[in-house]
Amino acid sequence: MFKKTISGILLLFLFISGCSKDNPVTESKETLIFQRDGIIESFGGDCSAVQVRTSSLGILDFTGISRIKFTFSGYSDADLSSISVFYLDNNSQQVSLFSLPHRDQINSTQSIEIDSPEYQGEIFLRLTLKSSVCTGQIFHIEFRDLKIYSKD
Repeated sequence: MFKKTISGILLLFLFISGCSKDNPVTESKETLIFQRDGIIESFGGDCSAVQVRTSSLGILDFTGISRIKFTFSGYSDADLSSISVFYLDNNSQQVSLFSLPHRDQINSTQSIEIDSPEYQGEIFLRLTLKSSVCTGQIFHIEFRDLKIYSKD
């Protein structure tokens, strides 16, 4: 009985010391730098034409940040729809921050993490509604509840 008690105390001590806060666990710190709740862009249409909408998310500062995390909700029922977030460089060339090139990615992606582009300026959102099937059905695309975090 005495040996079992001593063994139990030793095991408890080892367990508690193993859970000490001195263990080196590195967690990255997330800071919310942009938030827009609700529907940011949403539209529908049939298969007779590709519809594209580009809108500004505003001027954002990604300088001095190592990583950026985007969280959002996207939806489309048109198979060739896409969503992209980008900016224009000094030569007015489009620089992609991320792109979801088809419906399956739009409907299943809720978070994207990228290296910081070290850019300060206007950020754009582009939604493209396109379907490979033409049945007269009205298709839809939506982007909502965007949050952007800096990660250090």
